[in-house]
Amino acid sequence: FMQLLRRLRINVVVEDDPLTHAASLVALAREHDLSAYDTAYLELAMRTGFPLATIDVRQQAVASALGVAIVV
Repeated sequence: FMQLLRRLRINVVVEDDPLTHAASLVALAREHDLSAYDTAYLELAMRTGFPLATIDVRQQAVASALGVAIVV
């Protein structure tokens, strides 16, 4: 398992201002009525430009409305 993990390309993102980032996540969650968990993945997809892999219908609708590609 550890050998597999070492082969993965994992990028750690450190926010310059974690409180501002957290506030923007809360605002996004409230605006679209998403859980914190769903919002975190959506925001990461928005920020990186990677597609969002989800089967959650609500999260798919919000992602689509925000122009985020979806992988089902």
